[in-house]
Amino acid sequence: MSSDREKGNLGILTDWRWKLMALVLAVAVFYTVRSKISHVTTIAVPVEMEKVPGLAVLKAEPFSVRVTFRGTYMDLQALSGHELRVVLRPRSADSGESEMVPVRGRDIIGRPDGVRVVGVEPDRVRLTFDRQISLSLPVAPPLVEGRPLRGRVEMKYDPHTVTVKGARRQLEALKAADYHLLTEPINVEGCVQSFTKTVRIATPSGGAMQADISPAEVAVTVNINTEQSTREIRNVPVLVVAATGRKNDWWVEPPVVQVRLTGRAEVVQAVDPDSLLVLVDARKTVLDSEMLPVLIYLPTGVTVDAMESDPPGVMMMHNGD
Repeated sequence: MSSDREKGNLGILTDWRWKLMALVLAVAVFYTVRSKISHVTTIAVPVEMEKVPGLAVLKAEPFSVRVTFRGTYMDLQALSGHELRVVLRPRSADSGESEMVPVRGRDIIGRPDGVRVVGVEPDRVRLTFDRQISLSLPVAPPLVEGRPLRGRVEMKYDPHTVTVKGARRQLEALKAADYHLLTEPINVEGCVQSFTKTVRIATPSGGAMQADISPAEVAVTVNINTEQSTREIRNVPVLVVAATGRKNDWWVEPPVVQVRLTGRAEVVQAVDPDSLLVLVDARKTVLDSEMLPVLIYLPTGVTVDAMESDPPGVMMMHNGD
């Protein structure tokens, strides 16, 4: 027996320097890898109360806590895509009372797998309760951010009124103040076409108030209306296109016309009268006099919805008459 023990001790001591070096390297690799994959971040997370029939939170102090999470860099990056919240379970069931409720790691809802809670500040929240009621509150028109590429914005949304369930004193105060619920803003920067979008209704008091809103979203139709404008350019001379060498054989009556352009206001107002080309084509005329339509040409790259001349045609007269 002693011989076997001695052989075992000799086996351990054999090449002890290499074995010690391997152990040191293993420990170093372990802590190096751990430092690479273990990160921490702290996020403010709103506090909610677990739903209790007939009971609502009048006030949570504070209404958010700072939670420190630990995990890999990728896991912590994924936190931004999750709706984190603290859901507390009160012991009281009476409106008008308050109690201090501890915040534990298991109360943090919505974190991805692999992320651990390592700290909560503060670790207790005072909840004050009230009787839960339901009231109808109006929804304000969504705010518009930015400007369309052209035209103006007209908006329709539905519904205009929603049902809000929450603490009696808070909801009655909002109703008495004729409070209108706000929504997420609508961004129209650079838009050229009408579109529809669904936006969420914001909880009153910037999230400090806990309430259930039904429906929680409104459907918005955004119409980009391009403003139309009609511009009249007077006394535009009429040019004659005739066969080679015969341009001076003709004259037109009247020699000038009025040109009306209809289209986007900023486009028609920017047209230079000297850039307009108004002409009649006399290359196929065989009569001594003939009524021909007036042709209007705009500068390259300019587009309008409609253009017309007054009169729409001119009389071609041969100089020999």
